[in-house]
Amino acid sequence: MIHSIPAPPADMARELVYLARPRERRSFHTVLEAAALLGGSHRELTMKASRTGDVLQLELDIELGEGRIVESFRATVTPHGLRAETMLRRVTDGGAVVVREEQAEFGGRVLALPVATYPEVMLPFMLGWFPLDGRRRSLYAWINDRFVARVYVESGKRVRVELPGGRADAIECTMYPDLNDWVPIGNTLGQLAKPLLPKYRMWIEPVAPFRLLRFEGPYGPPGAPEFVLELDGRRPASRP
Repeated sequence: MIHSIPAPPADMARELVYLARPRERRSFHTVLEAAALLGGSHRELTMKASRTGDVLQLELDIELGEGRIVESFRATVTPHGLRAETMLRRVTDGGAVVVREEQAEFGGRVLALPVATYPEVMLPFMLGWFPLDGRRRSLYAWINDRFVARVYVESGKRVRVELPGGRADAIECTMYPDLNDWVPIGNTLGQLAKPLLPKYRMWIEPVAPFRLLRFEGPYGPPGAPEFVLELDGRRPASRP
């Protein structure tokens, strides 16, 4: 069963700052290396969230070694969960000149994207709005209009994580793709292949506002540069 992401809590964090660095143990060797993209040092990723009526807006601003990526996502809050509306991605160089731009519209009948489709880069910041009850859920991760993949989300045990500024309680969560989307191998072989699948690992605050505390995995689809994001606990979260 496909699950739409619920609306965020009323006291959701409005602005959070993460420290970004290359993942030490990569799952893939790719052309775009995280160390080269980040300029070989720690950078900042800022997540901003706002809600006006039934409109939810998320924005990610990522420092790069030579420029930045800004991604803006808009969704509508419905009784059945969040419905994706638009996504805008801009990549700029060190002089703020736009070198890449991509805009997507999720509504309408032309592409007929499935319900519960969300940009894969936004998912780590939104999955904490699901109940962290150990139940497996599935939804669709949008990479681009020609690449939409079903993924599963599982929450696990409660742990303590080290963050800049101190330790914090967290719920471990994992997101991974459904291999049957590409190769029809069936459920039995799918379970056997599960340990080999690329995984996105998240540690989420167990109480409201359910902030993402730590992330390890590709920043994008499997094979993308692999980052570690850690919430900078030395900076107070901005809230309403």
